[in-house]
Amino acid sequence: MMKRESTQLALAVAGAVTLTVLFGLLGAFAPNIIEAVRNPGVAPSPTPGGLRVNQNAPARDFTLTDQNGRPLSLSALRGKVALLFFGYTRCPDICPIALGEFKAIKKLLGEQAGQVAFVMISVDGSRDTPEVMKRYVEAFDPAFIGLTGDELDVQRIGLDYGVRSVKRKPDNTAATYLVDHTSHTFLIDPQGYWRVTYPFQTPPEIIAADIARMMSEPTPAP
Repeated sequence: MMKRESTQLALAVAGAVTLTVLFGLLGAFAPNIIEAVRNPGVAPSPTPGGLRVNQNAPARDFTLTDQNGRPLSLSALRGKVALLFFGYTRCPDICPIALGEFKAIKKLLGEQAGQVAFVMISVDGSRDTPEVMKRYVEAFDPAFIGLTGDELDVQRIGLDYGVRSVKRKPDNTAATYLVDHTSHTFLIDPQGYWRVTYPFQTPPEIIAADIARMMSEPTPAP
């Protein structure tokens, strides 16, 4: 009887350990798996830094208005790495953090930072005029790019990246409305291919290392 009980106890312990390991693995990889299901062009990354994207063609081009009131197309940034973030200037939390992380990435890159375009695209075009965008992005760094335009146009652009945004009237605040929006950052390589999607608050060191590694890659033949 004692031997049977000992065997049952050992099996129970082994089963518990197996479940613990399994749940740990699911906890580590489930976000990537879910993201890959939502965005078929996105493949789970082999590193914790972001989701590698399977793109067979350059990211779709678009044109919006920059903070100086001039049209700017994604294709105009070819030759540089571009980091894209969708947000808005009245964002109370996520956007200031994201732009602050852009600053940290730029500092980590040092001299290589001149080969990177740091771009914020407004999801609140009715309030984020070029003048407003200029004050906002240049308060973080004069070289940062702020793009704005018709909100429907931005929503269509965002769909390519799985970006969603919706206005809501917040409770217990004087704000007219807030905009709930996807908080990922998207890395476009110098050839215009969307290569990586980074979840909010991915460490700047990881993104900077990815950019530096990308810059060292040989340029594909035309």
